[in-house]
Amino acid sequence: MESNEQILKKIYLFSHFDEAEIAKISEISTQISIPHNDTVFQEGNDASSFYVVKYGTLKITANTQGGDDINITTISVGDHFGELPFFDHEKRAATVESLEKSDLIEIKYKDLEKVLETSPSMQVKFYRSIAFNLIKRVRMLTQDLTYAREIKKRFT
Repeated sequence: MESNEQILKKIYLFSHFDEAEIAKISEISTQISIPHNDTVFQEGNDASSFYVVKYGTLKITANTQGGDDINITTISVGDHFGELPFFDHEKRAATVESLEKSDLIEIKYKDLEKVLETSPSMQVKFYRSIAFNLIKRVRMLTQDLTYAREIKKRFT
């Protein structure tokens, strides 16, 4: 099994961090175990941490206005979730449940903020990674929207 540092280095948030910077992030992280079929957090909960999957499989679902659960995605080793409220301070937008016993790396927002405040270099790398990831998502959404509009034109 990979170390916390190896796993953290692979996620986009920390991919540009050097070994010393990854070590600082690892120092503020804790490992937690989630039993099979347990909930990590529910949609609408307050948020104080984000997570990286060290072992296991989890599903992310959200409720529709009609009350139906929609499966958003399934995540596993090396994936991360729950980082968005770090930026916008909103409540959880989805529910995350374990599909098997899962080990997670938890990083509390307040601890991450403190570490980033100590290093302008880490701040730049972190926020630049967020910006690049958001740009990539906007480009993908633009392509999807363009494709959907083209399909709509063909069938109307």
